[in-house]
Amino acid sequence: MTNDRDQSDLLIVGGGPAGIAAALWGKRLGLNPLLLEAGPQLGGQLLRSYNRSVDCPGFYGLVGADIAERLTTHLLREGIRFQVNAPVTQADCAARAVIVRGEATFSGRALVLALGARKRRLGIPGEREFAGRGVSASATRDKEKYRGQEVIIVGGGDGAFEEALMLDEAGARVTLAHRSGTFRARPLYRDRVLTHPRIRVMTHTRLVAIEGETAVERVRLEVAPPGEACRQIALPVTGVFLALGVTASTELVAGQVDCDADGYILTDRFGATSCPGVWACGDATRPLLSSLSTAFGDGATAAKAAFDWLASQSGSALTGLCLS
Repeated sequence: MTNDRDQSDLLIVGGGPAGIAAALWGKRLGLNPLLLEAGPQLGGQLLRSYNRSVDCPGFYGLVGADIAERLTTHLLREGIRFQVNAPVTQADCAARAVIVRGEATFSGRALVLALGARKRRLGIPGEREFAGRGVSASATRDKEKYRGQEVIIVGGGDGAFEEALMLDEAGARVTLAHRSGTFRARPLYRDRVLTHPRIRVMTHTRLVAIEGETAVERVRLEVAPPGEACRQIALPVTGVFLALGVTASTELVAGQVDCDADGYILTDRFGATSCPGVWACGDATRPLLSSLSTAFGDGATAAKAAFDWLASQSGSALTGLCLS
């Protein structure tokens, strides 16, 4: 990377809740943070969350976009520098530097990776082709479109079971398909769905294709109960909801910081990675609980740890607010 770069005390990659919290606490600790966000708005996964918040203190009843707007306003009021539409195309963790769009170089005396996660995909025929034409990203947003229609939900966690109940309440005829016979969903959702008279549950079932002309008309399923021959069936549906969980968006730093087998960045309890001067926070680190509350705490902790590390590197205390 070239030496012609924009340098800050604290460079943060990722503009979701964890990255925003790191920027706010970096500023409060007397650092000069710069936050880079690939998308056109700050907020990360908040921008794709249509459920109203019920468990994050202070945000009760708000949907993700509302929360993202409040967080952006907070940064603006604090005068914190951030750039949107700034996708990082190359990273050098050892140098704590990144390149945006293959052109501009940014570096930090400390680097915070708030890379987040994205929805997991199946990678099957029709998945991308019918996005917005029957393949939906949110039952909360789209449930009224499917009143009186056949829909299928794929997944075995809380999200899948919650969406099954939501779509049934909206008047859709719901099938839930899962690849095994056990579910990750909490009993709160699982028991209600498994005993529901109108929701059909298909276990040991994989979605292998989504088909139609101009919109979704049917799906092809592979059904393989234990001890039985695998068979394929076609199921007429107009709506497909994939609730498969998320995967870490960490390809950018693969091989530069230690990650687990699924690509989540490994950190200590303060967010420090295996690369000196680099911290990670939020969903890219596989938190115990993926929520706004933990994202805020992760980001704040990473900023404080970076502050302390910078102070130790300089051999004297940094000016700013030092919390014990």
